[in-house]
Amino acid sequence: MSDQGKLHRVEKGMSRRQFIGTSAAAAIGFGLKIQGRSFGVQNAPSLSKLKIKEYRTLGRTGVKVSDIGFGSGENTDVSLVEAVLDTGINYIDTAENYVRGQVERTIGKAVKNRNRKSVFITTKLALLKDVTKDGFIARARKCLERLETDYIDCLMIHAPETVEQLKNVGFHAAIKELKAEGRVKFCGVSNHGAQWQEVRETMEKVLLAAADDGRFDVMIFVYNFLQKDMSEKILKACKEKNIGAAIMKANPVGNYLEFEEEAEKTKKEGKEVPDFLKNLVARLKVAAEKAEGFKRQYNLTDNNEVRDAAYRFVLKNPYVNTVCCSIKNYSDLEAFVTLSGTKLKAEDQKKLNAYAETFGQFYCRYGCGRCESQCPKRVPVNKILRYNHYFKSQGREKFAISQYAKLESRKADKCQSCDGFCESVCPYGVPVQGLLYLAHQTLELMQTH
Repeated sequence: MSDQGKLHRVEKGMSRRQFIGTSAAAAIGFGLKIQGRSFGVQNAPSLSKLKIKEYRTLGRTGVKVSDIGFGSGENTDVSLVEAVLDTGINYIDTAENYVRGQVERTIGKAVKNRNRKSVFITTKLALLKDVTKDGFIARARKCLERLETDYIDCLMIHAPETVEQLKNVGFHAAIKELKAEGRVKFCGVSNHGAQWQEVRETMEKVLLAAADDGRFDVMIFVYNFLQKDMSEKILKACKEKNIGAAIMKANPVGNYLEFEEEAEKTKKEGKEVPDFLKNLVARLKVAAEKAEGFKRQYNLTDNNEVRDAAYRFVLKNPYVNTVCCSIKNYSDLEAFVTLSGTKLKAEDQKKLNAYAETFGQFYCRYGCGRCESQCPKRVPVNKILRYNHYFKSQGREKFAISQYAKLESRKADKCQSCDGFCESVCPYGVPVQGLLYLAHQTLELMQTH
């Protein structure tokens, strides 16, 4: 297919998520339109010139992978995946359950006519009811069928919630057999942090245990300029154990004007605005005023500058092997590939510092888990805010809504009449209760439409 043929897709009408992003950028003008860009059709020449400029060794695998990786998310556009591969991106992250296996099928179609050795594919198996060796092997074979390949470069255990789950006997027995058959080359693990099990274990605890375990060759986890503490400990352990390190959620920049919009909406409906939402709006206004000062001081004319700086921050860490970017369209592809091989400059760091000092207080650190242990209503904070992130920042609305619906009685509507135990223990001062309230408004409201 020609480059021009690959560029036929035009973005659909503005969604609620995009509207929020556009409104926020107009009102505050600092780093808030990072995820809500307006896209159009690009010309083929600019796309054909996009090439990855740096490759890094993925730990003990010895494989050279592109510094910019492809986080497949819910992408089912074969032409887009082909364009991704054309740029030299050779690290692909997916999972068996992404769009009920359709994403794996899409990747399979895009890869099958290429040199298989030129692409490193990771896919993930969740800990479902059947966690026997035979159960995992059967599911792995389904992945192989959908990917139309003879082998999987790295088969991962998908988001184990405890150290005990990390050691699942069935999974490791399956990996051993599949490796012996040549169907799997390496073993990996992904982790988002605490998921509200009886034993609440952080991303740090689980992945440091994975590093000590010795059977995991690759890890994928959260790391960004706002979430550094536990992630940098994990990166250090990966370096010491020669484990490949892939990063997700590298850009923590979000859209925050919705706080004020929700308060106004509540007023118009004749309802009482909760104190925690009032406080949230007050904090936002102070942050917005401060952000305007930084914008003038550092001459910030393009909101994407903050996004680019965020990725460069992660890429500058020598222990990071690849950053999995959520590439949803050709504009994303251009933006991310352009970052390959670039360096974090002093001005970039100033922009990140400015953002951290203003809007950093509204970002919930994935995998922290401290607030969950204090919640008397057992609300899975980490899960809910992650689903909200998928909805707003990654364009995975249907997936986010469906996952939230599965929580049933453990949704964030319980937070509206709570005393805010989560906020009282947050070491970062994040208005967790307000974030949960807004996440519920988004995910529950959209479910009914």
